[in-house]
Amino acid sequence: MGDCFQTIVDVDAVPEDVETLASRAVAWLVDEKIVLAEQTYEMLGRPVYSPGRRWDDVTEWPGHGTDGLAVIRGRTVFWGSLGSSGVPVCPNCSAPADERSGLEALVAWNGTGSTELRCSACGRGEPLPEWTWQDDRFACGHLGFEIWNAARLRPEFVAELGRALGHRIRMVSGKL
Repeated sequence: MGDCFQTIVDVDAVPEDVETLASRAVAWLVDEKIVLAEQTYEMLGRPVYSPGRRWDDVTEWPGHGTDGLAVIRGRTVFWGSLGSSGVPVCPNCSAPADERSGLEALVAWNGTGSTELRCSACGRGEPLPEWTWQDDRFACGHLGFEIWNAARLRPEFVAELGRALGHRIRMVSGKL
């Protein structure tokens, strides 16, 4: 069996804006009746917002429910499916980097919050959060919205949350 998760990551959030952005996003989710205003329990040590009256409107299979939504604040390497072999993909030329370089960059970013990865194909260097990952394996950011055991989120909802934040977002998902 196992537990499934989906995480919406704000890749543009900077540490000093995280609390404001998190509050704005939660207020929007509550106003839209997607989650309830109070955090009712903890999952994996994180306070969780329970689904609201309109939760089913944001998923592809109504009636499936969820274990709730947690807001993750702080520098985090958000990960997707275990065992996937996704590698970083250059934001300039779409060439894949090698897995070792990508993992080394993730470790460095996790430790410092600032790492540039240089593309071996086009030669350009970009900050790691600019890179995408094959199979949506990782995303680097300071703000994430983690949903456990829910039906797949509608792409329209994910885009709406990105607009509410005013930032680019990425999705990672997987199963434990």
